[in-house]
Amino acid sequence: MNKSSKVFSLLSSGFTTDQYYKSMNQALKHLNEEYTMLHYPYHQKNTDSFLDAQKNLTDFCLSRLDSIKGKQVLEIGCGNGVHTIYILDKFSPAAITGVDLNPANIQIAKEESIKQNIKNINFDIDDAQKLSTIGSNSLDFIINIESAFHYPDKASFLKEVFRVLKPGGTFLIADILTFPYKSNSLRRFWKKKMHFHHWSKQTYESELQKADLHIKSLFDITENVIRGFQNYRYWLKTMQKRSFLKNQILKIFYTINIELNMYLLRTRRQYCVIVGQKPF
Repeated sequence: MNKSSKVFSLLSSGFTTDQYYKSMNQALKHLNEEYTMLHYPYHQKNTDSFLDAQKNLTDFCLSRLDSIKGKQVLEIGCGNGVHTIYILDKFSPAAITGVDLNPANIQIAKEESIKQNIKNINFDIDDAQKLSTIGSNSLDFIINIESAFHYPDKASFLKEVFRVLKPGGTFLIADILTFPYKSNSLRRFWKKKMHFHHWSKQTYESELQKADLHIKSLFDITENVIRGFQNYRYWLKTMQKRSFLKNQILKIFYTINIELNMYLLRTRRQYCVIVGQKPF
């Protein structure tokens, strides 16, 4: 791909979900010399790298759960698999499966797990609203981080969570929720192209109850995520210096995405971590 094609690819990433994640994988690999997680950062200290801040968010989420050591775990919306591999390495489930609807993400995930010779891990293309590759009553834990806001039928997703969890099994959903506001036609068009389907906190509570999934805790971590994003100028300073043009393009792409995310989190959205259980 020549430089002009790369510029167009990055600049067009805000118009489709697939292009966004393709561009984000490309940008983060350039910044970090390897594929990294695709979710938001969580602030702990100002000198954290972007990957450190992403690990902070995962560690916070997993600290809300009982130990997953020796358990059967599913990550729904696993992205490029880096996050799934991190969970396996640090928290030692008996086995973990990652599913994602994006074939390019699953290809990266499989390649990374083979390259690192990782056992007890599996990646499949699957729809969170159907989970055709997952058996009923088969899982101790479900982890779903920053994926559910892409699902047009989240009620079906919650029914699938209920179906595949064992009785007494635990789910964790970290999602970007919305506050009610009047949307204009341009914003509606953009949200449709990006497959954004945000729920409010009240809708989540109501729909989880309908799915017979019990909420144990709900944490609003919006401020920690915003503070995590505010370190991005520090991260850009540590970026590998290669092609001047490509570096500048990636900096612009990165800055626009982060500033937009911070603006939305301050004005229209909140980042919440929901932990719950399927009844015995």
